Amino acid sequence: MSAPGLSVVIPSRDGAARLPETLASIGRQEVGCPVEVVVVDDGSSDGTGEAARRASLPWGPPAVERHETARGRGAACNTGLAAAAADVVVILDDDMTLEPGALKTHRAFHERGSGSAALGRIVLAPRNEDSCFLRFLTREQAFREAALAERGDDVPFSLCLTGHFSAPRSAVAAAGGFDATISRYGFEDIELGYRLGFAGTRIAYLPDAVSTHRAFMTDLDRYLARQREAGLVARQLAARYPEGPFREYLRVDGPARLGIGKSPAGLVGLKLANRMLLVRPLRRLLGSRAGFTVLRRLLRAGESARLDRLVHFGYHVARDIRYFQGCLDDPAEGGAA
Repeated sequence: MSAPGLSVVIPSRDGAARLPETLASIGRQEVGCPVEVVVVDDGSSDGTGEAARRASLPWGPPAVERHETARGRGAACNTGLAAAAADVVVILDDDMTLEPGALKTHRAFHERGSGSAALGRIVLAPRNEDSCFLRFLTREQAFREAALAERGDDVPFSLCLTGHFSAPRSAVAAAGGFDATISRYGFEDIELGYRLGFAGTRIAYLPDAVSTHRAFMTDLDRYLARQREAGLVARQLAARYPEGPFREYLRVDGPARLGIGKSPAGLVGLKLANRMLLVRPLRRLLGSRAGFTVLRRLLRAGESARLDRLVHFGYHVARDIRYFQGCLDDPAEGGAA
C-alpha cells in the first residue's frame, strides 16, 4: 500500500464480536486515498487481535498492536497513534459503524488545513425494545447533538468524546497525547480535549461524518456503576487541576450560581442536587445500600407510570450519587448493590 492518506486507530478490549462490523464499515468507505487501520488490542482475552487480522479491507489487513495486559483506553489510543503512518488520524471505538461518506468528510475537513481536530456525529443504533432509560439516553444524545451543532467550529472541551474523532497526529502529540495514567472508565478524552485547547487546537463538529453506536449502554445498574468509576478518575484529575475550567467541569466544588430565574427549572434543580450531594452525610445516606434501594424502587415506580421527566431527573440524581461517591468518598467505602 502506498502512503496512507488517513490512519484509523481503533482501541479495543475484548472486542472480537464487535470489530468485524466496525472494520467492514471502514472497508465500505470511498475515501479517495489509501486508508491504514490500526487495531490496538488492550490486553484482550477473546481473540480480538485475531478477529482484526481476519478482516478484509481494500487497502490490506489491519495492523494489530497488542498490550499483554490491559492499560486503559488512553494508553491504547497512544499506542495506535505511535504506530500510525498518516498525518491525520481518525480514532474510532470498536462498536461504531461508519456511515457512507464519513471518512471522506474527515479527509476533506483536514485537507482545508485549519489544523483543528474534529468530532464526527454519533447516532444511537435503533433498538427493538423500549424503556424509560432508553428514552433518557436518546434525550441526552439529542441535547449533546444540539450543543455540538450550536458551537460548530469551536466545540468546548467538555463535549470532546473521542469515540469518533479525528485530528492531525502532530496536534495530538503537541498536546501530550492521551493521559495514559487514566486506566479506568471516563474522562481520558475530555481531558485530552482540554489540553488540545490549551495548546491552541480548536475542535470542530462534522455533522456529515456519521457513525452509528451499536453497543451503547442500555442497563441502568451498569451505567450507574460506571459513574462511580468515572468519579474515581475525577478524584485523580481534581488533584491535578486545583482550579480553573477543568476543575469546574468536574463539579467537585459545586456550582457557583444556581441560575434561578435565568436557567430552565430542570437545570436549576440539577445544580441544587449537585450542591446537596456535596454534603457528605446526605450523600452517604442516599448512597448507602438501603438509601439507594429506596431510590431505585422509586425510579421503577416512576418508570411503570411513564413519568419520564421525573424519572429522568432521578436518573441524574442517582448518577451523581455514584459519581460523587467515587470522587469524594473513601474508595474502600461500599455502596449499594
